[in-house]
Amino acid sequence: MTRLHAELMRSISHYCAQQQGSRPERIFLCGGSAGMPYVLEFLNEKLQVPIEFFNPLQNVTVSESTLTLEVTRSAHLLGEVVGLALRSITTCSMQLNLLPASVVRRQELEKRRPFFIVAAACFLLALVGWSVYYTRAAQVTRQTTQLLQQKNDTMRVAETRLDKLKKQAASLDSVATPLITAINDHNFWPEILAELNTRLPEADIWITELYATSGGKPLGTGEKHLAEKATTPAPVLLPSPAGRSKTKPESGGAAIDGIVVRGLYLYNPKQQEIVLDYFRNLATSPFFIVDAKTPERVVKSNSVPNDAEWAFPYELQLTLRKPVKLP
Repeated sequence: MTRLHAELMRSISHYCAQQQGSRPERIFLCGGSAGMPYVLEFLNEKLQVPIEFFNPLQNVTVSESTLTLEVTRSAHLLGEVVGLALRSITTCSMQLNLLPASVVRRQELEKRRPFFIVAAACFLLALVGWSVYYTRAAQVTRQTTQLLQQKNDTMRVAETRLDKLKKQAASLDSVATPLITAINDHNFWPEILAELNTRLPEADIWITELYATSGGKPLGTGEKHLAEKATTPAPVLLPSPAGRSKTKPESGGAAIDGIVVRGLYLYNPKQQEIVLDYFRNLATSPFFIVDAKTPERVVKSNSVPNDAEWAFPYELQLTLRKPVKLP
């Protein structure tokens, strides 16, 4: 009993010192040990505070069939029973749980276990669903790839055929291009002759010879035109297709880029000025590049009239604005 008193005093002192609490003013005894002889008197003498047995049935109605005297004697033993009964029918304002924390956690885990199991099952079902989805998607992708591969093979065959046709078309174009160019240029000489005839003065001058040049060299009739200065009328000479194909111009001259005009003019009041009139008329021609300020670039031969001859030769070297390619 002395040790019990010492433990009680130590607990009360600790409570007052550490928790800043006050000393108890009244003590209730409950439980099985409270029934030991002289416990009430001993504690009352040592603690010097009112002490009595705890009666949990003070506000609880007891059935008439029970032994009232026995219940009254054992009332201090029924605290836990009454507390559990009250907890089952109402909300307790203050609860004390003396279970260890590990036991409480284990109980909470037991309560949550069904939810964990359901969550794990849902997660597994989700994984299975995604696996089925991706498997199906992979299968569809393979089927689509095979179908596209078949179409691609068909297109490659068509592409090979188209390449062959393109090569054939290119070969035909290489053959047809010179012919098309020749057809497009078939009006070249008629237009040149018409232009030269239109720009020619009305009287006392005419054209006796006409030939094409490439890079400053004549085409079709040979190099004798470079040194020859004809003084008698001669037929107009045009380069034939055969002659043009046999004559190779210098590098960069694979086209007709000039025209040499030779002719005669009669003794007239203007004398050699009639040739310059012809030159000035050609300066506005859309077919030739003629600078009216530099007649010496075009008029290469213009003889001085005399009393011994009835006609006098002249020569004009004209540059085409648009060269005509040779086949």
